[in-house]
Amino acid sequence: MVEVLVWPHELLQPENTIADVVPFTRTGGRVIGGAKPAYRTDLGHWRIDLENVAVSSPEQRRAWDAISTYLGGSSGRIAVPIWTLDSAPYANAECGWEEDILVPHSDGTPFSDGTLYMQSPISIVSQGVAAVGATVVSVRVINAGPDLAGTRFSYNHAAYKVGQVLDVAGDVWTVRITPSIAAIIPDGVDLEFHRPTCVCNLVSDTGMRRGMRHDGVEFLSVSFIEDVRYLNDLAAGIA
Repeated sequence: MVEVLVWPHELLQPENTIADVVPFTRTGGRVIGGAKPAYRTDLGHWRIDLENVAVSSPEQRRAWDAISTYLGGSSGRIAVPIWTLDSAPYANAECGWEEDILVPHSDGTPFSDGTLYMQSPISIVSQGVAAVGATVVSVRVINAGPDLAGTRFSYNHAAYKVGQVLDVAGDVWTVRITPSIAAIIPDGVDLEFHRPTCVCNLVSDTGMRRGMRHDGVEFLSVSFIEDVRYLNDLAAGIA
């Protein structure tokens, strides 16, 4: 599988993130009565807008310019965080959102230098194989909140929205998702509900241009669109 660069979510944080699936609809125009029926012909694709990213330190400027050079316009790809911490299914909902937690080995011991594993505060795994094109999946909740409706997750940087909950049997949830599964999700793999990402391209070749303000502080916005070509190659086994 091709290695995908991940946006440095801690270094380049936006003031606001707008991330959602853009449906694809067709309309034949207005009918005599004035109505304008629309028909959804595609499950859509993700669009992610990172608004007012603070770029003030030399490290932030270098990171921004390095990403811009790496992408080389709208043909390059990067995994962009969706930043859904405000709606993620944390086990302790009163915390608002939670950071990664540190845990030891299964026998209670740390690494030889005393450090611990970094582990997501949400643990949800796939239940059964999710085939390409599927819009219904089953997951098994190990450590999460009591409701998955309206949450978002990713696997291998392919992102999904959870819609209707179809069935709950113990710790196994069967839910409807959008868009459809882009590449096979094997049975029993970890799904990223804490910090989901979506593989994207820049909307425009000049999407990461920046200047240099006299006070040294810029607030830059950048727009991304889901890299459906890469996901198609991934599903075909050629990426």
